[in-house]
Amino acid sequence: MSPSTSASSTESTSDASAITIVVPFPPGGIDLILSLFIEGLSQRLGQAVHLVNHPGGTGAHGTLEVAKAKPDGLTLLFASQGPLVYQPQLNAVGYSALHSFVPVCRVTSTPSVLMASGKSGFNNMEQVVAAARHAPGSISYSTPGVGGLPHIGMAAFAKVMGVEMTHKPMAGAAAAIKALKEGEAELIAEQLPTAIALANEGARIIGVFAQTRLSHLPQVPTLIEQGCNLCFQSWNVLMAPANTPTATLQRLSEACLAALVDATPAMNQQMGIDPAYLGSAQTATFIAGELDRAHELARLSGLITGK
Repeated sequence: MSPSTSASSTESTSDASAITIVVPFPPGGIDLILSLFIEGLSQRLGQAVHLVNHPGGTGAHGTLEVAKAKPDGLTLLFASQGPLVYQPQLNAVGYSALHSFVPVCRVTSTPSVLMASGKSGFNNMEQVVAAARHAPGSISYSTPGVGGLPHIGMAAFAKVMGVEMTHKPMAGAAAAIKALKEGEAELIAEQLPTAIALANEGARIIGVFAQTRLSHLPQVPTLIEQGCNLCFQSWNVLMAPANTPTATLQRLSEACLAALVDATPAMNQQMGIDPAYLGSAQTATFIAGELDRAHELARLSGLITGK
């Protein structure tokens, strides 16, 4: 595999012992998070660690690739909730989050946020809903692709508020944000780190899909405060193929924890978040619970009616 983004490495190890971390999306999304601690991970492990983007299928293609990889700890997956728990709700993906993988650790977990294009003139949810009711289908939302959390979450938002919106799937998070900034779409639901890293004056965060306001965005009201009783979170995990040896997982997990501790100031300053580390067993329990929540959100969205 040849890396499509920058790689982190040490000089003391050979390529045969290098670790490849597959990000199943185009550059400019969750790889921005991984890039903040990959060098520290390499140093802690004493091995070269390469970041490789393998997009396709809204994350499903790269995720399946890792599911089929040799369970030797040298091929890992850095993924968000989309391909692991949301894509399987809508499509036959060829893998299972619970059976095809074993977690190394959870890295981040934050509520999703609602963003509006600066060209839309929207400053709050009330304005969005009023416009959507006035002209059904005229308000659009961009997403990184079909079947991910941004798609399912926004479809659920439209259902809960009783409005009709138009979905505009794009090729990855960076393209979806670009569409928002350029006014090709009025709205997007995005995970907080990506939103903060990529948003500029051309887009604004107008709501948080959470029970309470975020400490990093105290001025932004929740969607609940604005009249929409809907919450969902975005998260990122490091996964290994099923049957990876326990000792290998432990070594990787401990190195990740140390690297994340070192990267906390940069994550806080650049993305407005702190790591949300969980070890392997805790992450497995967390993902199992998220599968149940994903099914309920997909049902609420109307995208799996009859399933």
